[in-house]
Amino acid sequence: MVSPTNSNNNKGNNAKSEKILQLEKQVSLGLWIQVIGQIIEFKGLSDLLQIEDDTNPTGEKQILNGVFIRTIGQILEAISVSNQIRETDKARLIEEQKIAIAGDSLVAIGSVLEVIGGLLVLEEETDNISFLVP
Repeated sequence: MVSPTNSNNNKGNNAKSEKILQLEKQVSLGLWIQVIGQIIEFKGLSDLLQIEDDTNPTGEKQILNGVFIRTIGQILEAISVSNQIRETDKARLIEEQKIAIAGDSLVAIGSVLEVIGGLLVLEEETDNISFLVP
């Protein structure tokens, strides 16, 4: 026989578990929205670079490379977090967490490359800024 106290605890734990699942799904959705934004940014910058008349697009290419690496990292993280939801196997969960961390690392590396590219663009075009620095 289940005591009333245990029954209330189970309901509380179940409600908490459902709330956690809901929040995990919310995080996953946010990551996928970021992926869409990253892809749009990469496409736009890529198209801009193609129509620019810059004779030395080193900084712009560096920015584009950084955005590309960030996009790959964001995709890895989004896939990994989606896979972590409802994962019950501890070994698989740990592997997915490692993939998410690798994705975060790629995002950070891409951001650093983008900053370096932005500084190059600024240095190249102090008088005539013609490329968008995101």
